Amino acid sequence: MARKRIEKKTTRIGVPITEAVIGDYCYYLSTSNKPILAEISSISEESGIKVFLLICQVDYKFMTVAAAICSFNEKNLKGKKRHGLCPAVYK
Repeated sequence: MARKRIEKKTTRIGVPITEAVIGDYCYYLSTSNKPILAEISSISEESGIKVFLLICQVDYKFMTVAAAICSFNEKNLKGKKRHGLCPAVYK
């Protein structure tokens, strides 16, 4: 029996994360500072900081993160730290 093909989700590479809309896929920095793919479920603003509610595509859990640690391009997040990208939130 043939294996089922799994489609990898695509992001909008080349577009700034500030133009994200609900339903887009993006990468975020996990607590171990590794880029992980997630779907944007909700967008809001809190204390002047843009915040995304994400659904992680690895372990399918909900999380709320600042938009500063998200990107449509995985290469923009490699080698970065959470506290370096958004020191106002992550100390």
